[in-house]
Amino acid sequence: MARQHTRTQVLARLRATLEAGRPLVIGGAGIGLVAKAAEHGGIDLLMVYNTGPFRMAGHGSLAGYLAYGDSNAMTIELGHEILGVVEETPVIGGIGAADPFRDIPRLIDQMIGMGFSGITNVPTTGLYQGDFRAHIDATNLGYPREVDLVRMCRERDVFTLAYAFSPDEARAMAAAGADVIGAHVGLTSGGWIGAQKAMDIEAACASTQEMLEAARSERPDVLVVAHGGPFEDPESVRRVFETTDVVGYLGASSIERLPVERAVSGVVREFSALPFRGVIPPIGR
Repeated sequence: MARQHTRTQVLARLRATLEAGRPLVIGGAGIGLVAKAAEHGGIDLLMVYNTGPFRMAGHGSLAGYLAYGDSNAMTIELGHEILGVVEETPVIGGIGAADPFRDIPRLIDQMIGMGFSGITNVPTTGLYQGDFRAHIDATNLGYPREVDLVRMCRERDVFTLAYAFSPDEARAMAAAGADVIGAHVGLTSGGWIGAQKAMDIEAACASTQEMLEAARSERPDVLVVAHGGPFEDPESVRRVFETTDVVGYLGASSIERLPVERAVSGVVREFSALPFRGVIPPIGR
């Protein structure tokens, strides 16, 4: 069973990584094997939420944002799987903050009681734009509920990592007490089911820095990490590290989906390229 960490312990772990001269690496895990492998690789935090099972079943992450399942129930179920194979890494669970059938304070307590070491706002309505976003915010089903979620966690001294999609959202999450803000620049590109059109990498870096500066203008101690869009592999993440003040990277598709796609297809090609000496028997007789 995963060792549970208090908010103070999670922050101390992150600070130790940074003081050792290494960037924070945070990753989503949609199956236990990915969580176990990521822990062996030295990941700083593991993120567990409802988009992971869709992603690792071969579907786009956006399936987790449509009405194809109970997002909070899926996270709880996945949590039992992940918490059972992780040993030392803090595991952060996602909460759909506007769930009309759950008492969110009780849900926070339930997930911490399970062994999660923190909470994040996934599924997040920050991905929605236009009229639909305006309507869900206006009907108390949108991003303001996620800000409230983070505030409730801070009042309980529960560690939080909050996704933000704009400077205003980053500022609001910092004010609510988020410990880490993931500056989200859109769905991750790359692979078979990645975003078909991602923000240009220089524009993504500029957007990331704008969110970081907004968050730190509200609270200088908040940690900000890059996420999404064109930041899909170590080389693209190198660019955001070189041009912005983020202290780390949060990956989901880039940690679990893309490596699996590349590794499995690659090893199949290697097996297929091997010579063999066997005699081909008559086939179909």
